[in-house]
Amino acid sequence: MSDTPVVLLNRFLLALCIWREARGETPRGRRLVGATIANRVADPRWPKDYVGVILQPLQFSSFNANDPNAGQFPRVDDPAWTDCVAAADETFEDAPNPLTTANHYHVIGLSPAWRDDSKIVATEQHHVFYHL
Repeated sequence: MSDTPVVLLNRFLLALCIWREARGETPRGRRLVGATIANRVADPRWPKDYVGVILQPLQFSSFNANDPNAGQFPRVDDPAWTDCVAAADETFEDAPNPLTTANHYHVIGLSPAWRDDSKIVATEQHHVFYHL
């Protein structure tokens, strides 16, 4: 993987998003979150890079100003952070991602307006993933 500033920013922001959104999930759940973001990057409906997709307003709750995770950052020795970085690296290596076709997800128990149960492509621990 190249170490250009743009690549490093995309890698860090993807790992941070995975950490904020799925640090309590299984390794597969973390990779599904990364794959969902990669699938958006590959889809012309969304911005063409990870930074644009992740920071697009109201797309990932952990980056919304009113979300308690928005100000959270991992400690370097956090084992979940290590796995989230690995999930981000795997996402870059595998994009477009064969793990899932998902481009949306939410935590089980929520019912966002876009939810369509006929479009569920995966469920893992606390998240449901959709291809919309």
